[in-house]
Amino acid sequence: MDNIGTNKTEDSIQENPSYEIKQEKKNKKNDKKQDKKPVKFSLYFITIGSIIIILILFALIVMNIGYYAFTKSFEKEYSENARHVTELSNYVVEGYDVTCFLEYTEDELDHICNDFVNYADYEAECLAKGEEPSEEAYMDALYFCTLKEGLTTVCNTMGMSVIYIIKPDPDYKHYTCIFNCVNSDSEYDPWPLGKVVETPSEYYEAYENILEKGSNSEVVSRYNNLGSGKPHITALAPIKDEDGNVVAILCVQRFADGLTSTRKNFIQGVGAIGIIVIIFIILLEIKLLRGSVIKPIDRISREAGRFASESTKAEVGLSEKNYRVREIHDLTVALDKMEEDTVNNIENITQMAVEKERIGADLDLASKIQIGMLPLKHQLLKDHTEFDIHATMTPAKEVGGDFYDFYMIDDTHLVILVADVSDKGVGAAFFMSISKTLLKSRAGMGGKATEIIEYVDRMIAEKNVAGMFVTVWFAIIDLETGHVDVCNAGHDYPALMLNGQDYVIEKTPHGPPIGFIPGATFIGYEFNMVPGDRIFLYTDGLNEAKRSDGERFGLERMLTVLNNHKNASNEELIATMKDSVSLFVGSEPQFDDMTMLSFTFNKKI
Repeated sequence: MDNIGTNKTEDSIQENPSYEIKQEKKNKKNDKKQDKKPVKFSLYFITIGSIIIILILFALIVMNIGYYAFTKSFEKEYSENARHVTELSNYVVEGYDVTCFLEYTEDELDHICNDFVNYADYEAECLAKGEEPSEEAYMDALYFCTLKEGLTTVCNTMGMSVIYIIKPDPDYKHYTCIFNCVNSDSEYDPWPLGKVVETPSEYYEAYENILEKGSNSEVVSRYNNLGSGKPHITALAPIKDEDGNVVAILCVQRFADGLTSTRKNFIQGVGAIGIIVIIFIILLEIKLLRGSVIKPIDRISREAGRFASESTKAEVGLSEKNYRVREIHDLTVALDKMEEDTVNNIENITQMAVEKERIGADLDLASKIQIGMLPLKHQLLKDHTEFDIHATMTPAKEVGGDFYDFYMIDDTHLVILVADVSDKGVGAAFFMSISKTLLKSRAGMGGKATEIIEYVDRMIAEKNVAGMFVTVWFAIIDLETGHVDVCNAGHDYPALMLNGQDYVIEKTPHGPPIGFIPGATFIGYEFNMVPGDRIFLYTDGLNEAKRSDGERFGLERMLTVLNNHKNASNEELIATMKDSVSLFVGSEPQFDDMTMLSFTFNKKI
């Protein structure tokens, strides 16, 4: 049992409105959380669904890896084939400076090559036209036609779509066509000599690598943004003159429509095989899971539902059946054990309920006996109009450890006291009855308040095996003079209203609780009362009453209530105090007894 401590001062006992609003919002939030119910799925659905998702993801991963590897391999084969053709084509060109052909038109070169059997015929026609015959032009024409025919043969024989020789501009944005030899099956129309074409952006880097960085081979793949063109792969190689200078670029292009169709067939084939494998695995897993997991768990679920509704053991235990999965077998063993234990517990609980009902009846009787031990004021006040008194005791359990008492020890002396035992329940109630009886019997023998308390302390210390103790505020009031003789044995300080002033807490000397320190010396003190003076006694269940946020009622709130109602009768004052505490704590459960006694000195005898 702790001594009283002061809490935070407040001007009013009313609850903080903002605190109530916060609590209401918090409660609504918790209600919303409770209203949300999770969606439930069957184990069969979750298991099969999970397997399907895993298999699909696995198939997609494998298919993507295979597709990537297949595509790279196929592209490599196409690229290598185009590179070999560039080497063959370069062999046809044999280091000739093909840029010299740009000095002519293709019609001029074809005319010389096709219309003259030998140089003499060419020379005769030139002289007949009055032109100077050029042996160099004649030889260039013959070489142009030979190269064109050779490159066209290579293109058709090797299955390329087109072989062309170009001279890019310095900025690579355009190039000039020198040779353009197309495959007869390519549906291309050959470009004439000297045609200027805009360079696709994909070729810029390849041109730069060949013309500036000395690369001997580049490959460009184009599959998208081709307009009406077909996907293709182009191998590029430099054409050098006799001095080793790059004068043009040889390009060998091969259609990649075979690659595209092959990739499509690969995706379809792998996809079909994957679907068949997934379906096979799913069917196999369904068979295995239904027999080994789903059906046993369904059987366990139905048995659990049956037991929940009937609360009786099954005729044949789940563990007696054969299960392939060890964990399921262990679960059935545990469930059988749980059913057996639960049935036994139900029987025990039934017996405990009967015993609890009997104990409840005993506690109810004990509570009535305890209440019957508390004094009644009516006859006392009827015989003595010199004072008014009222007291209440509210136990935290069925029976409590707090008590109060008031009685006349002779015609002119009144005893009032409030006490608090160090425990709760039946033990505290029994200790309370002993303490109350000892105090009253010793007070009837006369003496000062300290003598009475010291005597009771000795009696209790002799047989206090449980080590319990009790705090007591004990006073003997002389109704002739108003003199009050007090001994405080470790109890809370009283609230006194003297000489028409407000209630105040009088912190006077006090000793330890009765039974706390065997052989202790107790200190008393005295004061005088005049008509109208009042005493308010209480136990710590009042000032330590706690609400849900942990804040306690405190002495300041208690004094505020007392002074706001100091003109009320003792009964009204205690009722108001109880209402104030109830309003403060709300629905928060309390775990300490609460006792109050209010005394008013009306007049002297």
